[in-house]
Amino acid sequence: MELKLPPPILFLLAVVFIYGLPKIALPLANWLSYLFIFMGIMIAIASLYPFYQHKTTINPHRPEQSVHLITYGIYRFSRNPMYLSLVCFLLAFTFWQQQALGFLVIIGFMAYLNRFQIQPEERILEQKFGQDFLQYQQKVRRWI
Repeated sequence: MELKLPPPILFLLAVVFIYGLPKIALPLANWLSYLFIFMGIMIAIASLYPFYQHKTTINPHRPEQSVHLITYGIYRFSRNPMYLSLVCFLLAFTFWQQQALGFLVIIGFMAYLNRFQIQPEERILEQKFGQDFLQYQQKVRRWI
């Protein structure tokens, strides 16, 4: 894998960066913060449960250990809902901290994940699941 930092560590680094930014007032910040926390929790639960059901790995450094290609539930709408839930949590934190510049950190977080986590994962999943993964990839967007 090309990724040197696991996504949870990358997430924590993004939180630290956002926290260190100067505060810039955001409209409806509290309400939006609660909304994104709720969305993040719901997406995380919906994305983790199928992996638990099929007893397959969620380890981002070991996609080759996957024993089942999950394409139902929330995976009909996003190929990466676990990462999408992290983005929701970062959005919630950005609003809660009133850090308008945090959106730039979130864009960087997503770009980094795309390049160094998601693309290598997809290559491995294509090798492992072949045509099934390619068809899934054509039907479902990477993020939303």
